Amino acid sequence: MALFSLKDLFEQYLDATTDPLQPVGVVDIGAMSLGDETDAHHNLFKQGLCTVVGFEPVKAECDKLVANCGPHRKFFPYAVGNGQPATLHVCNEAMTSSLYEPNTELVNMYSHLGEVMQVVKKEEIATKRLDDILSELGEVDFVKLDVQGGELDVIQGGQAALSQALVVQTEVEFVPLYKNQPLFAEIDQALRGLGFEFH
Repeated sequence: MALFSLKDLFEQYLDATTDPLQPVGVVDIGAMSLGDETDAHHNLFKQGLCTVVGFEPVKAECDKLVANCGPHRKFFPYAVGNGQPATLHVCNEAMTSSLYEPNTELVNMYSHLGEVMQVVKKEEIATKRLDDILSELGEVDFVKLDVQGGELDVIQGGQAALSQALVVQTEVEFVPLYKNQPLFAEIDQALRGLGFEFH
């Protein structure tokens, strides 16, 4: 939920920081990569100024991340959520896969959106609360949430972890692309309740 560009923020950080005391700890939840340059932490990582711990439940996508991760990045095949068993709706375009079922009636109203949100299989999986995997996170300075409708579940199950963060970048929706997904107002209230402000 940022009105300014995180790329600009990080570039300002790079310009102002010549000898950082420690790297920025990035927690990337919904870590599927659409190309390194699209990652919010790309510029920091490129300069060696951050470490990344990522979570990606779509196995094929997590395997790609692990195969290409190199030092200072590690990835786990976890679905971060509320800690309860759940169904992962794997879609024909992996980036639209979600613990929430696509809202087909609504997404078909948008040009081509329904075409990339076709469920091709369902997997029964365990989810993990962010606070239950704190030991795997390291430093928590910047948290990115992009879990296709499940962001509020992550926030509610990660209050201790998020209390350490300076910045949370989260995807939000104003209409329910997934059935029963929490929308902007609920996510905004939850983050404000943790002391964050919308930027």
